[in-house]
Amino acid sequence: MDWKEKLQSARDSGQKVFNRQSQLLIEEHWPQIQTLFQEKVGPAALAAAQDDSKMEALFKIVYAVLPGPVKLVVNEGAFVQFCFSHRADLLPATPPGGSPAGT
Repeated sequence: MDWKEKLQSARDSGQKVFNRQSQLLIEEHWPQIQTLFQEKVGPAALAAAQDDSKMEALFKIVYAVLPGPVKLVVNEGAFVQFCFSHRADLLPATPPGGSPAGT
């Protein structure tokens, strides 16, 4: 293995650790993230839930208002990807005064 491959291997290993730390930090603040979605973004998110580009825009808005320590460790792309993989958990089961989402 030449020096470039060793450097790339070290970088990849460090990125895996960083990604895991990012995920743990997001999970630690997950209740706050859910609250932001359900109280502040909920109505718009329900309307946009079927449109990935709109959901991505909403995820980026929520990222912008996350606590500073979270944003220092978690990059926006990782946050957006995490939110997409947990989309169903972000939306309320029943919108206020309406029927369950998706019905």
